[in-house]
Order: sequence, then structure tokens, then C-alpha cells
Amino acid sequence: MSDNRAENLFFEADQLIDENKIIEAKEMLYEIIAEFPDYGRAHNHLGWLYNIKFNNYPKAKRHLELAVKFAPDYHAAYSNYAYLLIDMNMYDDMISFGEKIVRTSVVDKSTILNKMGQAYELKGEIMEAHKHYKLAVKETLNNKALDAIYASINRVKGKMSFLQKLRLINQ
Repeated sequence: MSDNRAENLFFEADQLIDENKIIEAKEMLYEIIAEFPDYGRAHNHLGWLYNIKFNNYPKAKRHLELAVKFAPDYHAAYSNYAYLLIDMNMYDDMISFGEKIVRTSVVDKSTILNKMGQAYELKGEIMEAHKHYKLAVKETLNNKALDAIYASINRVKGKMSFLQKLRLINQ
């Protein structure tokens, strides 16, 4: 199987996911990594499938970590891994991961900062959450994402004490 063949199979697997043929897509992705164990995009899609469709966090985590390792230029792997860390309640890991990769050029900075905001919020660190949500606003051009981030900002403001709200005014 050539690299070109792996890419063609990957495209077919991606199409199968779009058609909601999840089992067939998973089998094709495993066929790709059987021949090309370092094909990061296939690991990304398997990680996404295991997280979203199968709710199997350990397998999702393993494949997404391999995706980040083997496809460091594939931004979707970073975003999917960030979503997984929040789904797994691994807030400190999300914050560490975000701090490490948010400065790289290939990541969707808005998504990573937003997930860091969620991690801080879920840890009860409301001021840090607010800070990261505001940073996420600066990094997005997507109106739907922007609306969601503003909803998060309003939600954390509702959780703030009076003194915390005063601190925001003085910033």
C-alpha cells in the first residue's frame, strides 16, 4: 500500500463517517493504521469515533495522543484531544496541554483557549476561566463559536462574587 493509497483510504473513511457508516469507517481506519501505524490522521478519526460515537475514553485518548504525535501539523487532532480531556474531567491535563500547544501555529487557538476556560470554570477558578474565554474571543472569526464563547463569559460572570465583578471593571 502506498502513501497515496493510505490517503485515498483515509478520504473514503472520512466519507463513510459523513454518511454515518461508523462501523465501516472504523474498520477502514484500522486497515490504514495496520499498514501505516504512524498515519496520524487515521488515529485522529479513530480517537474522535471512540470519544463521540463509542464513549470509550481510554481508546479515544490513546488514538488522539498518537494523532498528535504522528500528525503534529494536523490541527483537528489538538482540538479533538482538548474536547476529550474535558469529557474525561481531566481539567489540569487540559490546562497543561493548552499552555503547551496554544502558541503553536497549527492549532485552533480559539478552541484550545475555550477548552482551557472550561477547565478553569469546572475547577471553580472563575477569574482564570473568564480570562481564557476573553482570549478565545480574540482568536475566532466563527460567529457560532463566538456566540458560544460569549454565553460562557456571561455564565462565569453569573458565578462571580461582587468583588470579582469589581476586579473585572478595574482591569
